[in-house]
Amino acid sequence: MLKIIVMLKRNPALSPEQFRKHYEDVHAPLAGKTFPFIRKYVRNYVMPLPSAGSEPRFDCITEQWFDDKDTFKKMTEIYASEEGRHVREDEKKVFDMTKLELLFVEEVSSG
Repeated sequence: MLKIIVMLKRNPALSPEQFRKHYEDVHAPLAGKTFPFIRKYVRNYVMPLPSAGSEPRFDCITEQWFDDKDTFKKMTEIYASEEGRHVREDEKKVFDMTKLELLFVEEVSSG
């Protein structure tokens, strides 16, 4: 199984509340419909530390699981195609795409 983690900053035109609402009500369902083969899709919303006094570097850290590299490649091909255009367009509304970071990870758990 392959896992990616994507660290996302919201579009500066959106408040944290607007960002989360749009992500949950619009973008996540759109991604789920466009890429139904994503095995699992988790969104972790970053909360500011009470003592930090500054805004977190990212607003959300997502985790997406794929059966294998071929399935991930299929997602990237659809994303780049006309079929994925609506996902790309929505990303521009909700995310600051200049601050997006994507990582491939190997998950190891204990117990």
